[in-house]
Amino acid sequence: MNRANQYNLPLIQDGQKFLSVADDQLIRRFKVKDKGKLRDVNDPIPELKNVLRAWNAVITDHYAKKLKDSDTSQVAHAYLPHKSIQTNARAHLHSPVIQFDFKGFYDSCKFEYFKKELRELDPRLDDQNEHIVKRLLIDPQTGGVTQGLPVSGALAGLSLIPFWVDLGKNLPDNIRFTQYSDDLTFSYVGRMPPGFTIPSLTQKIYEALKKTGLDFKLNPDKTRRQKDQYRKVTGIRINHHNQTTPSRNDYRFLRHALYVLSKSDNLDKELTKWGFTSKSAFVGKVSYMRSIDSTNKINRLIMKYRMTCRKHDIFTTWIDQTYKRSAFA
Repeated sequence: MNRANQYNLPLIQDGQKFLSVADDQLIRRFKVKDKGKLRDVNDPIPELKNVLRAWNAVITDHYAKKLKDSDTSQVAHAYLPHKSIQTNARAHLHSPVIQFDFKGFYDSCKFEYFKKELRELDPRLDDQNEHIVKRLLIDPQTGGVTQGLPVSGALAGLSLIPFWVDLGKNLPDNIRFTQYSDDLTFSYVGRMPPGFTIPSLTQKIYEALKKTGLDFKLNPDKTRRQKDQYRKVTGIRINHHNQTTPSRNDYRFLRHALYVLSKSDNLDKELTKWGFTSKSAFVGKVSYMRSIDSTNKINRLIMKYRMTCRKHDIFTTWIDQTYKRSAFA
């Protein structure tokens, strides 16, 4: 690695290792059913996946530095350390929100949008040999970044930095915006500015995209404005007290599930009924609900059913730690 550039990557050198592998053998592409709809899944061969993971560590560091240099760190909330859908939602407390969705987000993210960044990481990359790297990243069906690769999120983010810079320059000072993957969210501080409308913001978005040479499109069917009471930002509900909380349906499901489990001795049977393939999948869903819940109602519900949780060996460590903390409080 070149010590003069801590973000240097051997992109061409690594890419050459896969030249003997046919394009259609690099990534297994198939569809799975998800909530009644077909979803595309892209699964790189293990050797490629390992290389892309190694690349992603360096590309993400490079991405974070570019965000800092361009003063857009507050905008990006996906695929970065210490950033998440929770931090994205919390950026919009105490305000109505307007949300936009980028249609075919990764399909629209072309190699040309981030090629300059890759050349900074590997000066050997040029027009004559870029195909060596491009075939590992781009979906031949769409011409955009292959969704689901370890590097997809960081590359898409790097592509959007010029857009975020230009958009920020042309908005009123008290309008704030964030982006989490394909979700672009706006809110404001203080009094509502005149430009805080769907038509006005739509125009600003397309002007910034055109100026920065990015051909992303908005999905008008998913554009929405939400007022102060109950809002949802990247799937996270914000209540009338400006607290992030799981959806009402998720809370009701958990309450029902714990009640059923209090009467049942067969955890696997009940989980199968609810569509979970394993205990870890159920625990993962509830852990996510706990992580976004600033009202503490999920934890209170678990403590209410603590004997049920002990019976089925779920959340026992957290329950024990909670009791230990209360004993020494």
